[in-house]
Amino acid sequence: MGRRMVAAVVAVVLAGGGVAGCGTFSTRDDRQRAVEVAERVAPGVLEVVDTRSLFPQDGGAEVSFRIKGDADAVVRLRVNAEKDDCGGRSCDDRLTAALAEARREADGFRALRREFRACGYEVHGLSADGTGPWISAPLGPDTAQRVVASVGECLDRWSRARGDTAPAHLAVKVAAPDVLDRLPDDAGRPTLMRLTAGERLAALGRGTYHRVVFRAGPDGVDRDSGEVHLVQPFAERQRFAAAVRAAAERWLRTEAGSPEAVAGEYVGVWKLLPGRVDRVGGWVLYCERPEGERPRCVGRHALAVAVGLDGTLAAEPEVFRGVRDADGPLGLPAEEDGAPSYAWVRG
Repeated sequence: MGRRMVAAVVAVVLAGGGVAGCGTFSTRDDRQRAVEVAERVAPGVLEVVDTRSLFPQDGGAEVSFRIKGDADAVVRLRVNAEKDDCGGRSCDDRLTAALAEARREADGFRALRREFRACGYEVHGLSADGTGPWISAPLGPDTAQRVVASVGECLDRWSRARGDTAPAHLAVKVAAPDVLDRLPDDAGRPTLMRLTAGERLAALGRGTYHRVVFRAGPDGVDRDSGEVHLVQPFAERQRFAAAVRAAAERWLRTEAGSPEAVAGEYVGVWKLLPGRVDRVGGWVLYCERPEGERPRCVGRHALAVAVGLDGTLAAEPEVFRGVRDADGPLGLPAEEDGAPSYAWVRG
């Protein structure tokens, strides 16, 4: 691209910005309008702590306030000064509702934090999808039982403190202690702004972590229902899958008397074995030999396997033959058909 063409492109972009209005690239007017609204609705109560442009998805900006005297609450208001609009409603009404909601959320968070601190855990993050708080604990073979029991106690305490009907399942995400060293330095912002920030949640979930899930009902949390789920990043899942397939194929060829066997898909709901955080169970499909004009394996048979976190076999696999006819649907056996409980794909 020549120099004149580059200059022309830049001129067009700048002209487009001028046509669209300065608000497209600047949040100054939106921030000022939000401050004016705050002084009308709650004079002397709110202080701006952040302004985020909504361009290009939307016009205007999201302005975040702290509530003076409340270190936890954050009030968010979407403002488009150019259109004199706050999400299709009066800005005063929108901020009044946002302020009330922020106070309710802060009270709810303080109840959560109080009950978890009573169990010995600090809350380090709150997922935006509502899947529960993040805590940190050394979740290993020697500590898993204790951690799961204490998480169940925390969830039960929190469920009762909420005073409403708890969801059918409650979950806590558990990060390794060393993850805390890479959390962003975001001190000074309202607690709920810090704990829900994308940068913090990304840091907490960057590596492998665990979700501890309990069933809940009108009488509280079922303390005996705790399950630990391993959550791996994509690259780690790919590496694990390749290691499992390789281990299964070696076993088939050397131990099961199928020297031409090839492992196919790595399928099923893979999960930690009951009571373990260092053993994972699931299914590997295989064929006694590649099939078809372009040899491939659609998975005639299946292995129920238990493996370590590195993908190596931790126990003798169980063989289930004829789980698929031709290219038809897959029919993995259920628990009543002899499949081990850790490999049972629950409907």
